[in-house]
Amino acid sequence: FFYKTLFVLALVVLVSSGHAKRSFHIDWENDRFVKDGESFQYVSAGMHYFRIPHQYWKHRISAAKSAGLNAVQTYVAWNVHEPTPGHYNFEGDFDIVKFIKLVQAADMALILRVGPYICAEWNFGGLPPWLLGRTSQVRTADKQYLLAVNQWLEVLAPKIKPLLYANGGPVIMIQVENEYGSFGCDHDYISLMTTFFQQYFGKDVVYFTTDGKRDWELSCGITPPLFGTVDFSPADNVTEILARFRRHQSKGPVVNSELYSGWCDWYGQVHQTTAAEPLGATLNKLLSLSVSVNLYMFHGGSNFGLSSGASDYETVFTPQSYDYDAPLSEQGDVKLDKYWAIRNVTEKYFPGNKMPVPEDSKKLGGVPLKLTLAGILTDQIGPDTLVKKCPLPHTMEQLGVFEGILAYEHEVTPGQPLIDVELEILGVHDRAYVLTDGSFVQVVRREEEVKFNITAHKTITIIVENMGYIGFSKAMLDYSAEYKGLKNVTVNGCIWTHWNHYKINVTDTSRTTEQISSVYPYKAKSWKGKTLLPKGPAVFSGEFVLEKSQLLDTFVNITRSWSKGYLLVNRILIGRYWPDAGPQYTLYLPGVWLKEGMNTISLVELQSYMPAENSIYLTDKPFIDGPINPDA
Repeated sequence: FFYKTLFVLALVVLVSSGHAKRSFHIDWENDRFVKDGESFQYVSAGMHYFRIPHQYWKHRISAAKSAGLNAVQTYVAWNVHEPTPGHYNFEGDFDIVKFIKLVQAADMALILRVGPYICAEWNFGGLPPWLLGRTSQVRTADKQYLLAVNQWLEVLAPKIKPLLYANGGPVIMIQVENEYGSFGCDHDYISLMTTFFQQYFGKDVVYFTTDGKRDWELSCGITPPLFGTVDFSPADNVTEILARFRRHQSKGPVVNSELYSGWCDWYGQVHQTTAAEPLGATLNKLLSLSVSVNLYMFHGGSNFGLSSGASDYETVFTPQSYDYDAPLSEQGDVKLDKYWAIRNVTEKYFPGNKMPVPEDSKKLGGVPLKLTLAGILTDQIGPDTLVKKCPLPHTMEQLGVFEGILAYEHEVTPGQPLIDVELEILGVHDRAYVLTDGSFVQVVRREEEVKFNITAHKTITIIVENMGYIGFSKAMLDYSAEYKGLKNVTVNGCIWTHWNHYKINVTDTSRTTEQISSVYPYKAKSWKGKTLLPKGPAVFSGEFVLEKSQLLDTFVNITRSWSKGYLLVNRILIGRYWPDAGPQYTLYLPGVWLKEGMNTISLVELQSYMPAENSIYLTDKPFIDGPINPDA
């Protein structure tokens, strides 16, 4: 009796002190997850904290819960947390600990896709581009890559480990790598990464991989003893894919880690939309088969700043919007057809959901904007922006410049002008804007082979834009495919030497030229039917006043009066715009980034501007499915 009483008292103390052992594991023999001794099946909302202003995290999580979802799945974007080596950012929109705690406060589980490669149509697949200054052999057992990964995990893990389910947090699963079977077939590398993860995060969490639906992807990606999961869309044959998956992993629960609720957009291609009915039907079938599901995406969000990436050898680029035609739009509004397609299914398997449908937020519209010429981008060229003088042009990676714009300038020998010579720029990545003696003469697109005649008495300036690193496929490993800048310049077929390299800051809109009025007398050239800015890429700025009641989410509509460039509001880089290519014409501007009173707005326009009424304005409706031009 004494020992029984002692045991009961010890148990009471243990429970009351909040240290009762929580557990989440895989029951391989019975093909299920077990959470605190009970079978567990999840439907998670794919959303990425780094694509959402942190002020809106709670709303997005609540919207997922109202749809009947019991978990959230997010990637971890290494490159936003360590933008430069050894300098870390876990504040504001990148406060991952706060995001995870908000998920827990909503009584939802969290699946964490650490990677460190994540794809996500994100710049360089979430890897920091500065890695390319050390090695091009990312996602391999290369020593420099593994050293950087270990240093990153050493910083990240102490923040995440207390939030594991076993330690009282909501994190039930952690993903190692991502869709590796689409990239390589090195099981030793995946096993080595798993060892690192266990070293830093411990063994009290389920580690898993995610791979595509094809045999070769599953064969190269699934690496026992890691738990394998699969991706596929509502358009696929569920029975066929699950049978194929079982040939590669015969036991344990089944998870679709990316059931696609829509699809991503690319510049110059039609906006992607998908129907709600197949999504609901496929979700219903999967849940009836005891499959756990992640909806990719439940809420897509935005590619703010310079975060959008590129894909594969085709090199198509992601726009600022990552709406994904998801059930919750880019701006957090409910798409009722997809929302109810999901909620009607989840109610069958997880009954009792009494939460109301989230209300759409009020938007700000009808605000005209007036911008005037404020400066020329080449005004930044000078001693303080000089990176290096070299005999031959260097790539951005060789110079340690991993985003934005690099200007290459050749100073013509005095008394030896170049008269009507043939210029060719070799290996442009991703887009070049060519000026001679300060006048804009040509645009050269990625890998475009074009020769054109120029005359230069003083300078040849080539402004090269990095439009985002490839984030998918083996092209990430191919430095000949994925560098930024240019390789060489020829004049009349001869390699041209002596180049100065200048780093251009697209967020520096404060510099102004002393003689702006002298810009327009130049005879402007045209490209693709639009008149080029006479003196090259330029900054246009303006101001607008808002009352407190107008501090609402809105959209900046940038019409085809403009061509391509960057939008800044209140000195925040909202993202890239490219109405010449489409399909996105509005950029989502969160109300939390606006101010009562005076607000500032700037466009860094790289190519053309044709003055017109209402060429730019604030609207309450998104326009991301407009006309396209693949040849922009």
